[in-house]
Amino acid sequence: MAELEHWIGQLPQRLPLTRARMLSARLKALLEEDGKVRVRLKMLELIDDATLRLCSEIEAQLNMASLPLTRRIQHPLVATAGLLKLLSGAYLALAEQLSRRWVRFTVTRPLRIAIERGTVLAAHRLSLTHRAYTIGNSSSWRHLYAFHRLARQHGFADERPNKSGLALSPAEHYAQAVLLSAADPTAIALGDLDRLRFYLQRHVRYTRFMRVGNDGDALQAQAHGLYVLTDSTRPPVALSRHRAPLQPGQHLLDCREMLAKLQGQIDGLRLGVVPARLGLPIAARQRRYVRMLESLHEHWAHPRSRSHGRTRFLPRADLVTGFDAIRPFLAGPALQRRKGEAAPAGQSTPSERASEWGIVDESPGGFGLRYQRGQTDYIQVGEVVALQPHERAAVLIGVIRRMVNRKDSEFDMGVEILAASAIATQVVLPAGPLEQRPQVPVLLLPKLPAFEARPGLLAPIGEIPPGTRIALQQHGQRLTLKTGVPLERLAGVEIIPLARSEP
Repeated sequence: MAELEHWIGQLPQRLPLTRARMLSARLKALLEEDGKVRVRLKMLELIDDATLRLCSEIEAQLNMASLPLTRRIQHPLVATAGLLKLLSGAYLALAEQLSRRWVRFTVTRPLRIAIERGTVLAAHRLSLTHRAYTIGNSSSWRHLYAFHRLARQHGFADERPNKSGLALSPAEHYAQAVLLSAADPTAIALGDLDRLRFYLQRHVRYTRFMRVGNDGDALQAQAHGLYVLTDSTRPPVALSRHRAPLQPGQHLLDCREMLAKLQGQIDGLRLGVVPARLGLPIAARQRRYVRMLESLHEHWAHPRSRSHGRTRFLPRADLVTGFDAIRPFLAGPALQRRKGEAAPAGQSTPSERASEWGIVDESPGGFGLRYQRGQTDYIQVGEVVALQPHERAAVLIGVIRRMVNRKDSEFDMGVEILAASAIATQVVLPAGPLEQRPQVPVLLLPKLPAFEARPGLLAPIGEIPPGTRIALQQHGQRLTLKTGVPLERLAGVEIIPLARSEP
């Protein structure tokens, strides 16, 4: 035992990839030994503690990384995820062995430690993949299901460890993993992903697991907020999307109380209630936080299938990221219909924000893209982009809604199209007697299909107040439009609808 503790202390701290591989090799050697159960459990705990410290370092690197991930981060991430899988599986094998052999009350503590620690590791592995915008691991869901079944069988699934703070029970860790997956984490910006994890840490106690029994028909009639547990490689599915009849022996995750709590918090924030009185952080005063809560309620209560069919597509497209880079792109390089054309004098492509993507599928609402080459430092969920397929002259304005790191270093992205065209211009605001009239750079969007084909603006957040009048020339006639309340806030900009101004 002391030898293992000393060995862990000698691991190279500055080389996370080497450390992950060395811990995995030592764990495999440990699993091949035939020692006492308590000694093996203690050794697993030592490796467990070292693994969680390694996970914290990998998460810190992910917070600073851009997508797609470089090999310097991708390789340690994969090695750490593999170590978590191996360690969780070791705890599960030990727990199943203890569950079969020991039934006395005095020796249930090792079984409980194995289940609690194994559950934390399986859930942490899923959380790490979400942080890296990858799809959840199949073995982790099987491990979580097995740990929860054993904890339920021995009567401590809902009991929290004797620790201070917000320690969760095995059942709550499982519920947190289910709800995090159901919130579609590949479509959540990194900051909001942290807020989601914090929210679940505080409120997952309002969920519970239940057996179907003889209430299958009644439960399927009120399916919203219920998830069906299965021993499969996929996360539990929402009951509203479960195709088969419920069986009496099946178990469900019931989130209806938490959804009611969430709806009450949303209503309270809309009415101006102080966030602390609703059990929320001070950041809940922000409109972005309220929109996040509304989106969570929609995902958990009414999970939706894909809204449009997908058509497989093969061409390439140029992508320019960010409001400040799109404006000069529309004024110059975007006008070049073919790659071979030279740029006008004094104008160049914003290469620090430009990248090339393959169009892997297309729907009425947007595109599925796969990274080919170019700069991706500014790509994030919620960022506005300009997309120009190579075979088209038009420049589409969209927003990144989803990012997924796939195997073999593939990086995919889902872009929702906001408008089929845009005009880079400026809005002149009224000024006081001694002030110059400020000019605000904007993108004028003639039609917003997602908002009833109304015209709109993309403008820096808070720069153009509602009711601002804008004069345009249309077919030789003067047209006056008035700005409305922003429809959505994106990364640094907001979508502002326009309506005809009454004379």
